[in-house]
Amino acid sequence: MKHPKDVTHLEIWREKTPAGILERTANGCRLVFNDDFITSPRYQWLSLRLKKSKQPIELAAGNLHPFFAGLLPEGRRLNSLVRNLKTSPDDLFSLFAAAGNHVIGDVYALATEDKRLPPADLPPKLRQTDFYEYFQKLLSFNSYSSGEDSIAGVQEKISASMISFPVNIARQHRSYILKLDPADKPGLIENELYCMELAKKCGLQTARVKLVRDGSCNAGLLVERFDREYDTRQNHLLMHHQEDACQFLDLYPAEKYRISLNDIAQGISELASAAEALLLGLLQLYCFSYLIGNGDLHGKNISLLVRSGSSLVELAPAYDIICTLIYGDHKMAVKIDGRDDNISRKTIIGFAERFSIAQPAVESMLNRLVQKFDRHKQLLEQIPMTDKQKSLLFKTIEKRLADLS
Repeated sequence: MKHPKDVTHLEIWREKTPAGILERTANGCRLVFNDDFITSPRYQWLSLRLKKSKQPIELAAGNLHPFFAGLLPEGRRLNSLVRNLKTSPDDLFSLFAAAGNHVIGDVYALATEDKRLPPADLPPKLRQTDFYEYFQKLLSFNSYSSGEDSIAGVQEKISASMISFPVNIARQHRSYILKLDPADKPGLIENELYCMELAKKCGLQTARVKLVRDGSCNAGLLVERFDREYDTRQNHLLMHHQEDACQFLDLYPAEKYRISLNDIAQGISELASAAEALLLGLLQLYCFSYLIGNGDLHGKNISLLVRSGSSLVELAPAYDIICTLIYGDHKMAVKIDGRDDNISRKTIIGFAERFSIAQPAVESMLNRLVQKFDRHKQLLEQIPMTDKQKSLLFKTIEKRLADLS
């Protein structure tokens, strides 16, 4: 198997269908679609912005299209991959050649001569594992060659398939990822757990999460993947198409804190036929994040989903919801009408009106959200934090409940 830096051609697949060839060029890359993919009635596009075309799609500004770049890991995972490949962070084609096989969604890459190696050892059992030692071990070599998923995002994650979980924790035919606490934010796992539980109680559709512990009693958050679904009738795993806001806005991951809610809403309006329902869900997620003090709702934490065999664009379940206010970050990462704080009900209604969302629907959504949040907000008391942090959090919550009431 060629070293990823020597790979010049990648087969691009959507589910089980070869879509085309991604070629490294002197100035960037070129995507050439297969004739069969172009004529196939099953797929209207490769990604929401990469439409089928008989003409090659050239990219000269960088060496990988933003959609593919958005499938790569970030943070320590990316740094480890760069180090193991002995390349640079901007050599995106090589990084994608190494880690593009096991990614989020239904679009992935295979080197034309790619043959994945099976894992050398059986996955260690949950109670015989130390999450952090194992994560460090995985960082020490290119674990993607042995089947580990390349999960986008900064937070430290392990493919749950790399660890053997009891069936009463991780069900058969379900796909999971395992999230760990970063060194500088102990308790982040519990933070996300209770924020996600509160979101569900407030009526948001969320990813399913569960707290697990290893043999050293370290906590991990087991997250069920909503881009994978086992079809019992056909006896195989379905791959759903998923794109975060950076991807469907044709932007690189580095832009995730620079885009606005206005940009995201405009993108959804252009891409979804039933946009009003999606935009209402987007506003619900945004307002909930404002109430809990989630300053990390950025462009890669908002996604669209298209289920296998369908062309209907949906808002993906909420994920990566945390309270950052207790860490000193109280402003929204994504601005709405130029505002990242002191967001009023009037601001939300005015925003909705410009995107043709019926005012009664917005009013009803806000009323339900405020009522349910106020009823269940004590769930957040279980987040590990100091008395000072708790006092600040609940004082801010009361103010923001008033903002949206």
